[in-house]
Amino acid sequence: MRIKKSIGKYAISLILVIVMSLGGMLLVGCSGKRNDDNGNNDNKKYDNENTPLVFSSQEVDKVFSPFFSTSAADGNVMGLTQIGMIGNDKNGGYTYGPDEDVVTENLGIVRDDATDTTTYYFVMKNNVRYPNGSYVTIKDVLFNYYVYLDPVYSGSSTIYSTDIVGLKEYRTQSNREQEQDGFTEQFKTAAQNRINSLVKAYNDIDRDLKKSGGSVGNLEIAEFRQKLTEYKATNTDKAYANIDADFDKAVEFFNEELESDWNNCVGTYSEQEFYYYTDKINKVKAKSDKKLSSDVEMFLYTEGFITWNAEDNDFEWALGEEITKNMSKEAAINAVREANMPGKLNEVVYYWATTSTKLAEFIANDEMEKYFAGEGSSREYKSISGIKFANMDAPVTFTDKSGKSVTYAVPTYADANRNQVVSGNEVLSITINGVDPKAIWNFSITVSPMYYYSDAEHIKAFDYKENFGVEYGSQTFMNEVVKASNKIGVPVGAGPYAASKSSGGIADGENNDVQLGDFYNNGVIYFERNPYYNMGKGENGVAKIKKVRYQVVAAARMLDSLYNNEIDFAEPNAKPETIQELGEKGVGNKTVETSGYGYIGINAGKVPSIYVRRAIMYCIDTRLCIEYYKTMATPIYRSMSRANWAYPEDCTPYYPYIGGPVPANLDVVDPDYKTFVQAHGLSAGQTPTASQQEAFIKELVETGGYTLGADGVYQKSGSGKADKLKYTFTIAGDSDDHPAFSALNQARTTLNKYGFDITVTKDANALSKLSSGALTVWAAAWGSTIDPDMYQVYHKDSKATSVLNWGYKQILNDTTDKYMTERDLINELSELIDKARKTETQSVRKRDYKEALDIVMELAVELPTYQRSDLYAYNQNKIDASTFTPDGELSPYKGLTSRIADISLM
Repeated sequence: MRIKKSIGKYAISLILVIVMSLGGMLLVGCSGKRNDDNGNNDNKKYDNENTPLVFSSQEVDKVFSPFFSTSAADGNVMGLTQIGMIGNDKNGGYTYGPDEDVVTENLGIVRDDATDTTTYYFVMKNNVRYPNGSYVTIKDVLFNYYVYLDPVYSGSSTIYSTDIVGLKEYRTQSNREQEQDGFTEQFKTAAQNRINSLVKAYNDIDRDLKKSGGSVGNLEIAEFRQKLTEYKATNTDKAYANIDADFDKAVEFFNEELESDWNNCVGTYSEQEFYYYTDKINKVKAKSDKKLSSDVEMFLYTEGFITWNAEDNDFEWALGEEITKNMSKEAAINAVREANMPGKLNEVVYYWATTSTKLAEFIANDEMEKYFAGEGSSREYKSISGIKFANMDAPVTFTDKSGKSVTYAVPTYADANRNQVVSGNEVLSITINGVDPKAIWNFSITVSPMYYYSDAEHIKAFDYKENFGVEYGSQTFMNEVVKASNKIGVPVGAGPYAASKSSGGIADGENNDVQLGDFYNNGVIYFERNPYYNMGKGENGVAKIKKVRYQVVAAARMLDSLYNNEIDFAEPNAKPETIQELGEKGVGNKTVETSGYGYIGINAGKVPSIYVRRAIMYCIDTRLCIEYYKTMATPIYRSMSRANWAYPEDCTPYYPYIGGPVPANLDVVDPDYKTFVQAHGLSAGQTPTASQQEAFIKELVETGGYTLGADGVYQKSGSGKADKLKYTFTIAGDSDDHPAFSALNQARTTLNKYGFDITVTKDANALSKLSSGALTVWAAAWGSTIDPDMYQVYHKDSKATSVLNWGYKQILNDTTDKYMTERDLINELSELIDKARKTETQSVRKRDYKEALDIVMELAVELPTYQRSDLYAYNQNKIDASTFTPDGELSPYKGLTSRIADISLM
């Protein structure tokens, strides 16, 4: 899968890689000291038992759950506490065995041609322990898989995309293929019907109020809520049974969206540009010297309460200029809330992007939960037949990866609860239909403790057969148990480190309670070694360094913090001048090819016209991103890392920069560009004139159905917030020192001349907002997986938050022809992704991915920008660099601290 990041490395599979990605944390240097098992010697400058090792971190979202974490920063934090089923080597091959810091001791992959199935056998180690001293058992493994495979699971893992035998029956409670294929659609339809019922009730109430001279717009939220209750009482049709509860959720999500809108506006007012007509007849524009003067004004401008009149070169103030200039944040948000809720409830639940998406998703899951609750004990499929405790009742024999036939007897336990294996090994088997080269990585989860992430009721009911610590199909269980605030905020696992209090004392998830406020305190995140971890090279196998911390540091202060010894490691952007500066400062540093790539994304849910999205891409000069890194980056033209074997090496830009020279190869470019070049007789190397550039961009926009408004900005008639070309371009991070900053700023200037209204802003919380699809256009980077599988990020059936970035929910839920082109492309793309997973032949898969990547470009939701190296800087006077991964083992897939437990201080 891919993880959103601005710095950091978080690759391979949703959770396994969290452990591997620690390799992006520290750098290799040299040291000649001889240490004891815990890295101590008589000449040591630092004490591994008392001196903490401090990593820098970008801003965290505080979602430190192995099930729901999405950002690189959160993943790095959580990853210290976790251990995976398997690992990986420098070439991207999977690893396991007694010498690897993983759960699996032996592995078998057995193909059965007669049944056209493949079975994976994972033989578990018996000595992996959590911070409370309890052992990792197959109960924990099964619990984790059943969380990920539950039909209402909403995290980013896509294990459910693997064709595990019996999985479709389990998730749909049906063995009929037609019902399985349309299973989730019934709940989406039910959700839309409930929203329609809420809007009908709103319309009926408004009509009745208008008979006496009133309207819903004159009511307070609480007053309208009472009207809904009365309406529900007199309209007993079950269609209206949830209108009051659904309204409450709509208000909740709307308030969240307004708060998000405010945060997006903070600090951006000075960057907002306005243009006025110097020639009204010929629509010639120039930049105005008029500016907004506060966050409040920027917020109200974004929400349409301040408008720009290009003809008069002045603002128009819906609330009055004096009143607006004296407003507080609270007053401004309240003004927008009162203007829309409940008076424009229909627009809010249909057209406000975040509110409408969240409400539809919540109600669909609520309908699914009610459906499964109604099934109750009558559920026919109570387990996934392809996932088994293989030697629970009888020995199991298979051929392992070394080619040896091995037999594992029924294990014996220390007690009747089976919480500790005394002899033998527990064996997990997972059988899939056909073959799937991505399956092994989908199964490479980290194993988190059921005793912490479940609850007493479901743990007690665990029986290996029908109950696995999870309440089936329950959104309530997911939200209130697995996603409980303490579990989201404080991770627990069997990795080398455990979350701790700032004053000391670890979180074991049972006896010792550590709250988020203790774990993450004033920008510092605290860890201590897991005393029961035994896979390191220190005494008894525990991590050599007892205390580890993450210090949240603004990008602009990162290097100064390193120079001032406030942190021990930093990951600045890999620019030649930075490398030179580090050398002059005596700071250890190293570059390693990254597994990810930079990109600029466009959310089709907020920029609904494919022609407008393409126009934006044409105005972005990705060469500026390369110039930022100078010799430390190369261009990339498709949405896949160049480090991956499936990247199509012969590809060229699909959306050539309109202000740049015409490329020599026009075979794989947007057809509109090829037509434009041929119509103007342009040849390779020629640059279109300024007037040609403007005409081309405007023609695209107008093809999308937009016309110039009185304010000089293109707009389209109709309801909703996405009908005006007024967008915010967001830089993920808190600094202008970003590879895409110049490219987006230049694009803003160009587009604003052509009838757009673009603002460029930076946002330290941008990656968090991407998780809910809250951004419009943004620049960030992906950390890529070892396998080139594209399911998680681009498949129509992916439930990962990644697809929210592209606006998939809006595209796939739309029943009009608004997104007809996009739906056709996504369907074709999804078929190719499925096809590429049904063979292990690399040449065939590479051909399919090449075609799929071209379709991603056609969608115009992601513009790849650069492939770079990672730069790591560290305090070489404090860190014993001889304890890092040797240079010969480093790669995009094998990190510098891949075995962090073995790192020692000087």
